[in-house]
Amino acid sequence: MTDATPEPPAMTRAQRRLRLLQAKYGTTEPFAAPDSAAQSRSSATPEFSDRPESSAKPTSATPEFSATPEFSATPEFSAAPASFAKPDTSANSDSHDSDDSDDSHDSHDSHDSHDNPAKPEAPVLTRAQKRAAANAEAAVDPVPEMPLQPLVTIAVLALSALVTISAFAGPVLVAVSVALAAGVMAWGWPGLLGLPSPRGTIFVLAVGSAAAIGTVLATTLDPFLSWMPAALACSMLVAFVHQLARKDGRPRLVESIASNITAIAIVVSGASLVALPRTPEGDWVVAISASAMAVSALTDLVGGSRRLRAWLLPLAMLAGGIVAVVVSVTLAHVGWGAAALLGVLAAGISHATRRALSMLPAISAPRSQLVSASASVLTGGLVIYVVGRYFLG
Repeated sequence: MTDATPEPPAMTRAQRRLRLLQAKYGTTEPFAAPDSAAQSRSSATPEFSDRPESSAKPTSATPEFSATPEFSATPEFSAAPASFAKPDTSANSDSHDSDDSDDSHDSHDSHDSHDNPAKPEAPVLTRAQKRAAANAEAAVDPVPEMPLQPLVTIAVLALSALVTISAFAGPVLVAVSVALAAGVMAWGWPGLLGLPSPRGTIFVLAVGSAAAIGTVLATTLDPFLSWMPAALACSMLVAFVHQLARKDGRPRLVESIASNITAIAIVVSGASLVALPRTPEGDWVVAISASAMAVSALTDLVGGSRRLRAWLLPLAMLAGGIVAVVVSVTLAHVGWGAAALLGVLAAGISHATRRALSMLPAISAPRSQLVSASASVLTGGLVIYVVGRYFLG
């Protein structure tokens, strides 16, 4: 059996206070009280004065509280241990700050070196190299490239020949030729422009073409275009009603209306050719203008040359004027001045129409190219009618 461990001796209030100071500050010298004062306080306690001498135990002679080596001379409390000493953090903090600042400077320098690497000096260029670099970095040609479209050229030649032959046969065949071109436009116009509701667009163009060509063909007395504005107005009303009747939410409404009215205007302009055979020398006016449009289509074949690309319109107008003068002098009874004006205007309008439509993305499709050819023949019809009536009656 093991012996019971002895209980530690009871401490006075002063001893407990000294022990707390020793544990907190590591020293008791400023707070240590003399032994005589402690003994006097302990001997003057009133609770021990009433007790008999036999039972009273003076604290001065009690070995438990006198000068036990456990509290007085024990090296554990006499000197402050290393664990209770407060570390001097000022020097350490300074060293840490300096290290951090050095590291931060090094990191900033490394980031700066990565972000702003040293740029090598540009080599000195010779005059020839500078000229070559300037040519390579030249501005883009503002004139858009006109793709080579042989089908458009062939279609313009065929339609111009058909209109020329029908002009000498009478207004009815001219109306048939114009109706054929208008039908091609109604067939391929929605696909060329990517319009919503293509069936409705085809219906609108068909109604507008029939109204314009029918009114001009039915008018046998001068002025032959007196009912043309009414036909144009009715066609526009049909276009607006078509938009109201759409059930797809009417996306791209303005674009659809503008495209439909543009196509109607082209067909109405072409319908003016139907009235020319009824005028004096009107058949030759149609023939001269159709010849100029055919020649302007041939000039499109040189559009692949960058040097001639910017001069395609003047070249087409010049070629159309020359051909018109040749036809008027050799075959027709039309003055060369009026013929030259007809040729220049007809060729220029025809080429401009093809040039504008050639920039559309869908122009590579054969149907779209046929639409471009038909539109280039019909667009200048009203101008041809006005110039022919002004100079030839």
